[in-house]
Amino acid sequence: MSGLGAPFGRRAFLASGVGLSAGVVAADALDARAAGGTVAGQRRVGSAAAATATSSSLHAASLTVNGLVDPVGVDPDDCSFAWTLTAAGRGAVQTGYRVVVRRTDPGHRGLTWDSGPITGARQAFVAYTGPSLAGDASYEWTTRPRGPGGKWGSVSAPAQFTTALRDKDWTAQWLQPAAGSQKADRITYVRTETTPPAGAIARATAYISAAHTYQLYVDGERVDAWPSFSYPDEQYLRAVDVTARVAGGRPMALGVLHRWYGAGKGRPPSAPGLIAQLSLWYRDGRHVAVGTDGSWRVRAAEWLPAAQRNNDAGDYVEWIDARRHPTGWSVAGYDDGAWDHATTLGPAGTAPFTHTYAQRTHISEHAVAPVSVRTLPSGSVVVDFGAVYPARPQVAFRSGQAGHTVPMRVGYLLDPDGQVSTTHGTQVTNLTFSYIQREGAQVFEALCFLGFRYLQIDAPGEPIGAGQITALARHAAMPDVPMATFSTGNRVLNAVWKLNARSCLYCCHEQFVDTPTREKAQFLWDAANESEAVMRTYGDQSMSWQALRDVARGQARFHPDGRVNVVYPYGFGARGDIPTFTERYPEWLWRYYISTGDLDTAVRLYPSTSKVSDYLWSAQGNSGLLYGLADTSNGDPNFGYDLGVAADAASNVLGVNAFNRVAQLADLAGDPAGATAQRQRSAQLAAAINARLTRPDGIYVDGLDANGAQSAHASQEANALALAYGVVPRANVAHVAAYVASLGINVEPNHGLELLRALAAAGMPAAMVRILTDASIPGWAHILAAGGTFTWEMWTPSDLIGDSMSHGWGSSALVAMQETLLGVSLMEPGTDGTVRVLVNPPRTGLAAASGSVPTVAGPVAVQWRRTGTRLSLALTVPPNAAAHVAMPAVSASDVREGGGPAASAPGVDVVSESDGTVVLAVGSGAYRFTSA
Repeated sequence: MSGLGAPFGRRAFLASGVGLSAGVVAADALDARAAGGTVAGQRRVGSAAAATATSSSLHAASLTVNGLVDPVGVDPDDCSFAWTLTAAGRGAVQTGYRVVVRRTDPGHRGLTWDSGPITGARQAFVAYTGPSLAGDASYEWTTRPRGPGGKWGSVSAPAQFTTALRDKDWTAQWLQPAAGSQKADRITYVRTETTPPAGAIARATAYISAAHTYQLYVDGERVDAWPSFSYPDEQYLRAVDVTARVAGGRPMALGVLHRWYGAGKGRPPSAPGLIAQLSLWYRDGRHVAVGTDGSWRVRAAEWLPAAQRNNDAGDYVEWIDARRHPTGWSVAGYDDGAWDHATTLGPAGTAPFTHTYAQRTHISEHAVAPVSVRTLPSGSVVVDFGAVYPARPQVAFRSGQAGHTVPMRVGYLLDPDGQVSTTHGTQVTNLTFSYIQREGAQVFEALCFLGFRYLQIDAPGEPIGAGQITALARHAAMPDVPMATFSTGNRVLNAVWKLNARSCLYCCHEQFVDTPTREKAQFLWDAANESEAVMRTYGDQSMSWQALRDVARGQARFHPDGRVNVVYPYGFGARGDIPTFTERYPEWLWRYYISTGDLDTAVRLYPSTSKVSDYLWSAQGNSGLLYGLADTSNGDPNFGYDLGVAADAASNVLGVNAFNRVAQLADLAGDPAGATAQRQRSAQLAAAINARLTRPDGIYVDGLDANGAQSAHASQEANALALAYGVVPRANVAHVAAYVASLGINVEPNHGLELLRALAAAGMPAAMVRILTDASIPGWAHILAAGGTFTWEMWTPSDLIGDSMSHGWGSSALVAMQETLLGVSLMEPGTDGTVRVLVNPPRTGLAAASGSVPTVAGPVAVQWRRTGTRLSLALTVPPNAAAHVAMPAVSASDVREGGGPAASAPGVDVVSESDGTVVLAVGSGAYRFTSA
């Protein structure tokens, strides 16, 4: 059956959260396929030609471990493999595989695990199940896929990975940098020198963990930086290969620039701490480790005491006295005799740093050159980088004067006089720097990143040209796969896509952030939206995996009642005061599973979502609705949404969806009783919403007062969410959708994806295009028309409140564009993790579109054009994946593939013909469909 590992079901179809132009028809057709029978008025037509579909032998490529290519620092107790497949022809499926792992360290070489032939199609998140892997060990691995008929492909080229240290593997000591300092923001140089024993070194790996952050240097060159922030008992550990920088018998220096901030949003208080270990494996089998201990030296860095930039992030203004910089401090031979000896806390496992976890993510930086540099009449230099970037400004001075102070500031907007504004677009944040020069040539480089477009240098003391100025832009590294593409004939729509794709990327750092300027914190709703966008645009796995695990950790740490922390990690303890964020968590986990097929993580985190369900159900009142879960305005506009009700519509609809998602997770976990209970909760709550929160005309009001009276207000938010999450009865969908569409954009950006999915569910792609491209109303096109290069926190940001002009939670709109306007939706994976998609181009709104969507099997590429009633569709499905294709046609005889009847084309099955839609099932390969 065209490579389909299992039939699509209605639940799988609805998992995408959208119904496209023929969505209801397609859903009914998939019901029939799941049942193996027919739906009234439909017939299932099998394609006899499907059995003749052929493909060549499978070959594995693009091998990854924990989603990374040849990673260093893999958790030896949590290791999974993935690969993509290549094969010519159609219908290529993997029926089995074999994984072989060998250790490659000198003196330990040999076979570690041979899985033997394993039956199954899984090609991602294939768990390592062999003997326990050693810490600080190098391995190589291969895979060999098997295709239909038991035909084995070739053994893949080997890939590598190096494991991290377990707690017991450390020989280094935890240090407490700046132990005697009382500064709130402590920045410290830490160093040592060593001469590795003579001999040829096969591998040199540096392991490091720090609270809060660090930059690691080997002989003057920075080799790594920035661990993810965490509580000390769940401290993140990083590893980096430094083999090329170490030689036996040659003196070398190890240096760390360490920073501890104190508590902040996104940053727990923790304590100043640093542990580092250099592991050397020689070709003759010797092993040497050099780690932090009391012999290491420390010295306060040149950052002067300063105020916090705001009261949210915990960042401090950088006042730097370059005269205090210890030039050459990280190079062998530097005299550190006047430096203090480091204070030791104890070995790994010493409180508060009781456990370290291998970090899967890392930061990628790239230099951005100015697009213009202007000198104002005052002598100040104003630099425009052309767009907003999260970055660290860097300025090279050619002839500094000792003691000369250079004030600098960054910002988002310019004042009418051309200066970088200190009153508009600042997010109530002090965006200044102060740099005291030393004599001669030197480089100012900020330690901490901020979001900005403009840099102003006051009193530079010399002419400054474009070649002296750089923005070191940064974001979390994304997988080594092609990013999604999207193109239509609508120029504004294309620009909106690019705006959103750029914005979600630049909100990925040590963790997902609210904004790279004011609140560098992983707020749950922001993170969920950004996660969905980067998964569907860049193929992200690791950022989302880490964030979801942190959500569960926060729940376990702070909320026995089942809530989850609004923001985690968090320097001020428990914060579960936004219940709708708790409701968003099961949806986020489900979307992660849809995008990745990571069954193990979905099952592992299912218990935490079950606790969420119990918390929500405990809020049920006599009316059957949930009470006391509404958001607060926080001073922001909410388009009239009635926050004064006792039981509000939005949180109740989100509750219905949460129960549904927990039910689906229960199915994955093999908990049928739990799934039944969750579906009963969902059904009861949906019935109560439709009975108590609808007007006589079927429009949803914003909630019930404590006395049971309905709110007089019927917001777009209440109605859009009811559509997006399937609460609206089928007979009333068109009416509610017309009401939602008539209001333009009357929700803030955090609900933008849900607004678009609501219109998609009602089959209104033309309304989606209008909302996305109308610059006359608040929205994405308005941001572009205003010169914005990053999505905003609010459609009309307020300087008084400090609203962000670099905020990622509105960027998830691109997912709805992908699902509906490109017409590619990721469906629930097969039970073996195989990728399954629905391809359903919209009937209205656009004449053509093309693009691609990353999946764990490889990209799905689509190009379609509509001419009158004729649709032409080119589709490429990667090996081991499958798709359903919805074509506008009266019968299968009206659909052609590659010039011949689709019903007899190799690799094509006709699933159903109904109401002007023919649904086809295809396996991997390239197809060209036409229909009239």
